[in-house]
Amino acid sequence: MLIMFRPGGAIRQSASPIATSAISARWQRPVRLIRGTRRTAVAIASSFAVACRRAAAVWVRAAVILAVAGWTVVSFSHPCVAQTNPAPSSASQPANNPPNAPAVLPGEGLAQHDFFYAGEAKEERMSIVRGGQVIWSYTNPGRGEISDAVLEPNGNILFAHQFGITEITLDKKVVWNYDAPGQTEIHTAQPIGENSVWFIQNGNPAKFVVIDKTTGKVEHEFELSVGNPASVHPQFRQARLTAAGTILVAHMDAHKVVEYDLDGKVLWSYPVTNCWSAVPLANGNILISGGHEKFVREINRKGETIWEWSPADTPEYRIANAQIATRLPNGNTIINNWFNQWSDTIDPENAPVQAIELTPDKKVVWALRSWKPPADLGPSTTIQILDDVYGPAVLPGKGLDQHPFLLTGEWDHRKTEQTLYVVRGGKLAWKYAIPTSIDQGEQELGDATMRSNGNIVFCRKVGATEITPEKKIVWDMVAPKGAEIHSVQPIGLDRVLVMQNGNPAKLMLINTVTGQTEKDLVLPVPQPDRPHLQFRRVRQTRDGTFLAAHLDDGKVVEYDADGKAIWTYRVNLPWSAARLRNGNTLITTFPPAVIEVNKQGEIVWEFSPKDAPQYQFFHFQEASRLANGNTVISNWCPNRLKDTKKWPGSVQVLEVTPEKKVVWALSQWGNPDLGPASSIQLLDEPGVPENGDLQR
Repeated sequence: MLIMFRPGGAIRQSASPIATSAISARWQRPVRLIRGTRRTAVAIASSFAVACRRAAAVWVRAAVILAVAGWTVVSFSHPCVAQTNPAPSSASQPANNPPNAPAVLPGEGLAQHDFFYAGEAKEERMSIVRGGQVIWSYTNPGRGEISDAVLEPNGNILFAHQFGITEITLDKKVVWNYDAPGQTEIHTAQPIGENSVWFIQNGNPAKFVVIDKTTGKVEHEFELSVGNPASVHPQFRQARLTAAGTILVAHMDAHKVVEYDLDGKVLWSYPVTNCWSAVPLANGNILISGGHEKFVREINRKGETIWEWSPADTPEYRIANAQIATRLPNGNTIINNWFNQWSDTIDPENAPVQAIELTPDKKVVWALRSWKPPADLGPSTTIQILDDVYGPAVLPGKGLDQHPFLLTGEWDHRKTEQTLYVVRGGKLAWKYAIPTSIDQGEQELGDATMRSNGNIVFCRKVGATEITPEKKIVWDMVAPKGAEIHSVQPIGLDRVLVMQNGNPAKLMLINTVTGQTEKDLVLPVPQPDRPHLQFRRVRQTRDGTFLAAHLDDGKVVEYDADGKAIWTYRVNLPWSAARLRNGNTLITTFPPAVIEVNKQGEIVWEFSPKDAPQYQFFHFQEASRLANGNTVISNWCPNRLKDTKKWPGSVQVLEVTPEKKVVWALSQWGNPDLGPASSIQLLDEPGVPENGDLQR
């Protein structure tokens, strides 16, 4: 079990689900509303800020179904892991320029949550943050301001930008666009079903509209009353569908929140000054944000205040405009703090926070401040939490039927047994389990290979074993006390290469028939008395050399037959290294990435979260290059997802093309539950595994 991983937080976001029945019935056609799952999210995200220059107010976003991912913090050095852009201490601030926030902010900065972010700003910029890094960003050309935006379950992004609505793919291609008619504006829009979008069109008259993206046909609309028909801009910022299929609208210029049925009939109303957003909560209450009035208030249907925040509750933070409030499943509330670029300029030495997260008793547990490259997020309007959004709603590939394979993984601490799985024809064909706890200590499965005769060679931390398809043990070794084995490779049908972590760390070629150790090399390690993190993968190459990923020493080293280092490549936390047929080396590293390096130490190919921003990646442990040029990667989750209930839905294995397109993503947590993935051998690859024909 490796204990190094991406720092992070543990919050999940939720909002009320969207009901389909009422809407479908009213529209005389089935409408399947987008729903979030543990793998997907319809985070109805957004808010928009309008300020002094436009005499407007502000609106909020609500998220539908986002869940908590448990992260644990370690002291890895990364420019985006720690809280970004710390402000100077209050002592350094002039008396007429008090600090906007404490010098040291609570939480883990960008690493507190994975999230999608957009804001009303002079640049129409959107970003995706995962693992404490901005892994995707897009600036929409043209005039306007982004006020409502959502990362959809299919991976597209739908956003309202004042003068229209646009949908783009994550490779930044426009797949749909709607231009607002003259003298109108659109500040809120959300997907509904697979092919439709609903939005509110500010104007004279103002309208609620549902449109089919495929045909352009207006499926439903009704007019909305406004405070001032002649002043379009401040009429509305956010609306949301409720679980009952009604529409909850924050009338910004009419100073009220109103619930309508689909005929526009008023069902419920609540007077409130300058309401930017109103979000239906799972408990039936409504969460209202007051924009520049600077309040967030939870009310019940009787209009009674259940919970309320004002700047007086967090006096150390200067909140200029509370547009968005999002209630998380743990009861915390995220409040955005919009900064008006049209009327003010950021002081880099005293930058405001863009969001705070409060507990029910109003303690600030996270404050986001990220105004400088490479993570300049800009003003905050939309924050869609992606902690539990693991990938698209429909994963690419054929699931279990994509390939026959042998799979196992480290530290499935949900169970009292650790298991090897063989899948053929889309079904579980064979499995073999060992107890997690034995007299020698805790066992974990991390490296396994099937020989051409069907036998499987695997390591188990406290030893290594070879079993037949009939589950008969034909070879076994026990690691000495204090030593660990996390790497074993079959060499022919009668030998194995074993890397024994310990003091000393020893690379051994063992004859499984005679039991004799035919080669015994001591490999240097920086911490001989801390064996756990020394090595995870060591492989003999087709040239007879040995390729070792020094996990705790940050390097991959190739040794000759006598143990002399003949090639070294420095890289952070290398888990595995495989010599490819073209002479290059395929390495997995952390933060999660797979790199292909040539003999000169040049990276000639790389895959990282930036190449597939819709997916949540945890720790790339093993990578294999296939005969067709694709790369298969194991995505091990336990250390990032501390709560095992959050594991289901995460992607265990993915296959990517040389162009970095994900063509297979495996998420198999039931019938059968394959558990975490550390090692996968595809059984349809050509070649003889024990002869080194596989590039893994």
